[in-house]
Amino acid sequence: MGMKKEQAAFGEHLRRALRKAGLSESATELADLVSWAGGDAVTVQAAHNWIRGRTMPRRQNLKALAGALKISPEALYGDAPDAAELTAGASIRANRAPGARDRQTIDAYLALPPKRRRLVGELVAALGDGHANGGGL
Repeated sequence: MGMKKEQAAFGEHLRRALRKAGLSESATELADLVSWAGGDAVTVQAAHNWIRGRTMPRRQNLKALAGALKISPEALYGDAPDAAELTAGASIRANRAPGARDRQTIDAYLALPPKRRRLVGELVAALGDGHANGGGL
């Protein structure tokens, strides 16, 4: 698969994963989500290019993104066949799906202005420091 095709497929998988997670295709929210999930800070333009399938994130940000969306990085890249992606996704969601309370917290977080989101992100990162990186949120 050529680079352009790979990028387009990535954008498609990313948009599908955002919809499944109940998130919008907002580049601003995606950029915030990546840094909130432990990735490097990215520009809104970079996030927009991922969504549109023009570029792909670096490994660190891909892992953060996949973790936040509760899917494997392979599923985002399209390396996983759809059936495997659905099965893996279902079992991960069953174990780590946010409950109603988590969803309210996430919605409240998403309603915050960017400066406050960064503050919450820093707090979450600080609280998670003592845990293994794979510990999730």
